[in-house]
Amino acid sequence: MGSLSLSRPIIRAAFCLFLALLPLGTAWNLIAAQYFPKRAIKIGPTLGGVTYDAAVNFSWAEIRDGKFQKAVVSRVTDAMPIRPLLIRINNEIRFHLFGELTAPNVFRGANGHLIEQTYLDDYCSRTEGMGAKLAAVAIPKLKDIQNFYSARGAVFVYVITPSKAAHLPEYFVDRLPCPSTPAARTQLVPDYVSALKREGINVIDTASLIHGLKGKYPFDLFPQGGVHWNDVGGAVAVSAVVDEINRLAGREIIPPFKFTYTMSQPAKGADRELADLLNVFFPPLGYQTPKVSFQPEVPCAESPARQLDVEMVGSSFGNLPSRIMIEANCLARLQFYYYATLGRFGGEPYRELQRNLPEGDLNAWRNAKVMILEENESFMASAKVAYVDQLRAVVNAK
Repeated sequence: MGSLSLSRPIIRAAFCLFLALLPLGTAWNLIAAQYFPKRAIKIGPTLGGVTYDAAVNFSWAEIRDGKFQKAVVSRVTDAMPIRPLLIRINNEIRFHLFGELTAPNVFRGANGHLIEQTYLDDYCSRTEGMGAKLAAVAIPKLKDIQNFYSARGAVFVYVITPSKAAHLPEYFVDRLPCPSTPAARTQLVPDYVSALKREGINVIDTASLIHGLKGKYPFDLFPQGGVHWNDVGGAVAVSAVVDEINRLAGREIIPPFKFTYTMSQPAKGADRELADLLNVFFPPLGYQTPKVSFQPEVPCAESPARQLDVEMVGSSFGNLPSRIMIEANCLARLQFYYYATLGRFGGEPYRELQRNLPEGDLNAWRNAKVMILEENESFMASAKVAYVDQLRAVVNAK
């Protein structure tokens, strides 16, 4: 009894001390965000996802419409040391007790499969004849780019990557309004590719390749908790890309590889990226994913491909192929430009090398011996994606 009564004042004192220190921790984090970001105090696991701070502009106009106040409140809230812990507690209760997803733009389909809403919006808005219309927009741009590299004896390939919505529609389309017709959904990519090929564009349709492998493996080629293809899907696609590059070059300039896989659990990396965005203590990771081991045709230390200047420009679907081509195809100098300027990736081990590139850094694209341009089938020839226009502008610059 005595020890219990003794503990109560200690607990109350500790709690009061914690409350007193909380504003100091918040103030420190506000300073650290500008000068010492790695020294910020955060209690609880790091939150998944990327957030962007609203600009704090002190002006009468910003004060009148409330933007200044909202930006200040947002900065102070983000700086609270216990914010990650509180968010995960809230998300855990809502997810496991009520089945609610708190991650913005994440949709849950059958069998626990997660997907980003934007991919579903694209898939369900396809119309018949849309492939030919998109091709008419893309062909002049792709011709300019391809002609530039062809004139310099370099190889250009345009790679279309698959969408999870198009690969596993049965998990999603009956859970939301989806007005597009089955014919419009399935014919978009083939119609688009056919139109490009008639105009002589070096296009590699890995979307149809991956969709054609559905049911061929004892697992889906897209993980339950991720939106990008898994390692096996990436390895199959890279093999097709390398074969086409070698065919266009007239000889083997990039060594191929063989691969094997083993099943792994819990999921790691991109195989759990959307599950991590839920920001719960116990994300749904009770599924297996394949992990690939590569056997290059020749030891990379002996391959001349290590000196080949390869540039790749594309979306988030370009990360896995880039890593595979560096590690398994011996392309040590490959550089992947994520949405052109958001980030430059490469190296061994594969990693982000540069963030927020200035436009001048894109001139390196002109010297590529192999240029790979990747677009996902959900965003082909879309005005929302600017990196194809940026590549065209670089090669057309005088």
